[in-house]
Amino acid sequence: MGKKTASDVSGRTGLTKGDLAGLVYDLHGGLTKREAVEVVDTILGTVKTSLLAGRKVKIQNFGVFEVTRRQGRSGVSPVDGQSIFIPPHKGLSFRPSKKLRHAMEGSRREES
Repeated sequence: MGKKTASDVSGRTGLTKGDLAGLVYDLHGGLTKREAVEVVDTILGTVKTSLLAGRKVKIQNFGVFEVTRRQGRSGVSPVDGQSIFIPPHKGLSFRPSKKLRHAMEGSRREES
């Protein structure tokens, strides 16, 4: 059996941190499973810390994560239909790279 890829775990609806650690373990060859988990935890922790500090996270050929400020606005309560004010808050946005966008457009055409 060859090395695993992300498509090997695509039978489920999503990809978990455990799946990522398993892929790192399978593809690297020189790491223990615990070390593979530490690699994934370190990467995700660094992304989180950078975003909390207000910095963009740019991953080449993947995309950009950034914290955005959302202005206050009026909305409607789903419970009782009353008009409510939604206060200003921070949100997280992701902009895919051109390469990822093109890959996704290609996969959409294949599904049709």
